[in-house]
Amino acid sequence: MNLTEIIIITLIFNIICGIFRVRQTKLKWKLLYIHLPIPLIAYLRITSGISWKFIPLLVIVAVIGQIAGGKINSKLFPHTMPIIKPDLNEEE
Repeated sequence: MNLTEIIIITLIFNIICGIFRVRQTKLKWKLLYIHLPIPLIAYLRITSGISWKFIPLLVIVAVIGQIAGGKINSKLFPHTMPIIKPDLNEEE
């Protein structure tokens, strides 16, 4: 497996995890979906013989995937993320 394939797998897996991450309300589940891809990506990189020098690149791709997953979720499933706006005209 070459670096390009690992980058694509990293991006896709992090997009999926990003979609599930933004649906969670508890911090422990959000952190799980952020860190879940790390062992898979490390395993793929090590078994493929890719140098440790490419770790920063894979981290950047993972962050892009998480952000993209969050945006995809908000576009495809807007009802899963309720927006609560305070009523500024309400009297106390």
